[in-house]
This record gives sequence, structure tokens and C-alpha cells, in this order.
Amino acid sequence: IDIPNPAKLKNIDKAVSRVIQSIENKERIGIIADYDVDGSTSASILFKFLKNFTSSIILKIPNRLTDGYGPNIKLMREMLDNKVDLLFTLDCGTTSNGIIDNENFKNIDVIVIDHHLSEINLPDVLAIINPNSLGDTSNYKQLAAVGVTFLFLMYLRKKLRELNKFKEIKEPNLLSYLDLVALGTVCDVVELKKYNRLFVKKGLELIHKRYHRGIAKLIDNSNIASSPTSQDLGFVIGPQINAASRIDDSSLASRLLLTNDTEQIDSISRKLFLLNEKRKLIESQILDDAINQAADQKNSNFILVFGNNWHQGVLGIIASKIKDIYYKPTIVISFLNNIGTGSARSIDNVDLGKIILNAKTEKILISGGGHSMAAGLKINYSDIENFK
Repeated sequence: IDIPNPAKLKNIDKAVSRVIQSIENKERIGIIADYDVDGSTSASILFKFLKNFTSSIILKIPNRLTDGYGPNIKLMREMLDNKVDLLFTLDCGTTSNGIIDNENFKNIDVIVIDHHLSEINLPDVLAIINPNSLGDTSNYKQLAAVGVTFLFLMYLRKKLRELNKFKEIKEPNLLSYLDLVALGTVCDVVELKKYNRLFVKKGLELIHKRYHRGIAKLIDNSNIASSPTSQDLGFVIGPQINAASRIDDSSLASRLLLTNDTEQIDSISRKLFLLNEKRKLIESQILDDAINQAADQKNSNFILVFGNNWHQGVLGIIASKIKDIYYKPTIVISFLNNIGTGSARSIDNVDLGKIILNAKTEKILISGGGHSMAAGLKINYSDIENFK
């Protein structure tokens, strides 16, 4: 199989040797991952792998509704209080300047594994492994964060093998992680070409064999009769995993993906199913309003709709649906006290992530970032026309 070569990723050697040092010194390892499917699956495969070597791993998922995207000072303090020596940020961290490299946390070494577009100034941390960051020449820009995490684990395992670390410990079978890699890749709307296509094809084979109990249970709850397809992952399974962070508790998804406990799998998967039904109700109430606004913009190059106090957990889905109707880049914003939180979805050949980063650099946005097909932002109401 033509599998990408992890050694091409910038900073990977430095990061892997630091992880090996951490394993040898029995250090405490922390993980902060994004709350979406890509983040949850990235966290799950990293956690599973490291669990072979250490039991002191602390996993934290920010709350979508109260913490917002990416690592924050509160979570970093928790890592410090837990005496974490080495911290991973997964599917986030590339634009977390001033947070992960804050003076107060200089005793924590940070490795960022991400795929979001970077700005010129990167956080000053131990290593940033991101094919979309400046200076990376790997040409793996299409990978989701879970794909980058998988490459990282391939390289880490290779180096551990060279050091004879698998004498007492059974070598982890990375191919068995591909169901999670496929799930994260499909749900993060990255292009399913080249390596992504390969990951998804192999991952679906594992999903058909029902190796992962949590994923199998979600499939059963959804009454998917035949063999699941990538459409099923994207439109039926993914939304249930995402419903946790959209409506309720962001950590439910990674708990489901990591546990082997049948009772826990039953109860979490049932909860996710119900949360997703609740999400559909909330969404349908906002969608009508958004679609009416969008209809007036059908001759524009893009669509921007907004409302007061729309539920922030469903903005991305609404952006996706409007984008599919009109095939135009779409931005959906919810305002509360004149501060808007927005989610954006794009079409081929329009790099929305870059547009949003530029607007942030020009101080039109309070914050923002993402990748070419999906991004998020914060904006003052008074800057809407400027932004357009």
C-alpha cells in the first residue's frame, strides 16, 4: 500500500524523541483535543497507543458552548495542577498563541498535532506537527487531524521498535485504529482523495467487521441495515458523536470511543442518539429563518446569515445545509450582546480558512481560523458590513 511517509512531517523527530523520553521517565501526559469527531477520534487513537506504556494520561475536551474552540487558560491550569510534564493538543493549538505558550505553563512541554491553517506567528512550543503550518513541506495538506495523529503514531512505533521497546510490551497493531481514522476523516469534510481515500477504505472494512464496539452500537441504534458506507459515517454516525458537544457534555464522545465496557457503551450511545434527536429539533427551528435570509442572497458570491441567540451548537450544520442548497461559501452567525459566534462552510476552490485568517489579521474579526472547507469565527456586530 502507498502509505504516506511520516518522516516528511516537520518537527516529527523532535516530538517523537520527547515522547520516548516521557515514556522512559514515567512522566504524566496530558491531552487536550477538539470537541468534534476529528478531535475525539484523534484523542482516542493517541490515548489507546500511549496506554500501552503508561497509565497516567489525562484527557480533557473543551466544552463547545462555554469554553469555545481550542485550549484555554482554565484547561492549561488543570494540566498544571495535575502535574502534567508533556501535553498534546489535537485538532487544535496551531493558533493558540498566548495560551499554550503562556509564561505560567513553561514547565509543560507542548506538542501540537493539527491540520488547521496557521498564521505567520506560531505558538512557541516544543513542536507543531501540522501539514498546513508554515514551513511544512510534507504535502499532506489534505489530511484531517486524525490522519496526522495516525502518521505520528506510525513514526513513534517505528522509533520504539528500533529501541527494542516491544520486548515486554506487545506491539500495538496500528491498522486496528483505522476505523477511528476513517470516522474522523469522513466527518471532518476533508477531501477523500489519495491517503484519505485509503484510510477510509481500510477503516470501513474494519467497521463492517464490528471490531469497535462503540461504533457498532451507534450503527445498530441508527438501524443502518446494510454495510455502513462513508455516507453513513458522515450523515448518521458522525452527527450522533457530535451531538454530545453541540447540546451537552463534550467528553461523552471520547468516552464512548475509548471504553470497552458494554454497559457504558449502551448508556452513552443511547444518550447520544437522544441528544441528536434534540439537536434536530433545535436546528429545524433556526434553519427556516436562515434559509429565508439566504434566499435573498442567491445572486451573491457567498451567503452570510445571522440571528440573535441562535443555538451555537448547530451553526455548522446549518451552514453545511445552506451551502449544499446554493453551492456557495456560507457563513452562519449567532449574536448575543452584539458579539457574534459563527461557523462557515466552503466549496471547492474557495479557501475560506485563509479568508477568515486574513480578516482576523486585519482586525475585522475578534478571532477565527479553520481549514479551506470549514472554519469558525467571532465578530462584533458593528463589523459585519466590513467583513462582507
